[in-house]
Amino acid sequence: MKQQGIVKLLIIILVAVILLSYFGINIRQVAESDVGHANFGYLGGWITKLWTWLTGLWGQFVAPQLPAGWR
Repeated sequence: MKQQGIVKLLIIILVAVILLSYFGINIRQVAESDVGHANFGYLGGWITKLWTWLTGLWGQFVAPQLPAGWR
């Protein structure tokens, strides 16, 4: 069951790359540009904040409710 999710994710990534190529968008140019760096940095900051919030939520509310073997 877990592998179906991985296969779906790979197919979605492949389709996304094909669509970007169809519309003439070069992923390397976007990633290497100053705007691309700024956008990825901004996105990385938000992902870090979200991860910190989720792990705090887990530690404060979810983990105490789990049996000792699950923590």
